[in-house]
Amino acid sequence: MKTVRTVIKYIRRQIAANHLAEMDDRLLKDIGISRGEIERAVRSGR
Repeated sequence: MKTVRTVIKYIRRQIAANHLAEMDDRLLKDIGISRGEIERAVRSGR
């Protein structure tokens, strides 16, 4: 069961990162992150 949860968490993070990557730099700045911070922000739940 733990493995399934880990996979689901990974997929959710990838979806979130993809959504953020589709945003333009101005919108990312409005929410307080830069393009280079997307992965870290997704991992930390920010």
